[in-house]
Amino acid sequence: MIKIHKLENGDLIKILPMIDHNDNISWIKKYDFAFFDKNVIYDDSDKGYLRRISNKIRESKLKYPVSNKIQVSTKYCMNIYIDGEIRILNVGKTLFEIIINNPNLWEIRGNHQIFIVKEEVSAGGGQLFPSFENSYVSEKIWTTPVVDINSKEEWYSYIKSNQPEFDIHIQMSNIFNKKQLLVSLLGTDMLSELISEDREKKLDKLLG
Repeated sequence: MIKIHKLENGDLIKILPMIDHNDNISWIKKYDFAFFDKNVIYDDSDKGYLRRISNKIRESKLKYPVSNKIQVSTKYCMNIYIDGEIRILNVGKTLFEIIINNPNLWEIRGNHQIFIVKEEVSAGGGQLFPSFENSYVSEKIWTTPVVDINSKEEWYSYIKSNQPEFDIHIQMSNIFNKKQLLVSLLGTDMLSELISEDREKKLDKLLG
């Protein structure tokens, strides 16, 4: 069970890089997801298959076994250091924009962190949803989890050994591994159809 952090008002978030199994380093990973009954399907590919399937169902005059509207959402995940451990944080567009517009947050040795301001905002009909738009970047000294803050090797070893296996979590339920579930839900193999369409477009470019 990976540790996904639930944001609370007053949280002070230090972002750390993510290191995948090929030793690629990234600060933020984007993925789409949708719920089908009690199942969640992720799509972290650069082809946007899940969103394209949703659009195709919505635009098609054919009737599929599932609802004609599949709600696909986008999240951005990252490693954060909080309460003495690394956890995964998933954020929406508001916090994502705060993060990408403040490159100081991406300095692993720096003191810049996100101070979370969580407010309840009315969505109409008496419903409330959390808003983070007043969150801001704060510079505050923090206790690093490594002895030598300038040691690349020590940082690498700590993150690699302590970060949640979020890639594995996504992979287990990604659109490719859940292909048969999609086929049973949709009554057709739309993923293979889209992959075939993409391949044909590449061949068309190849042949002019």
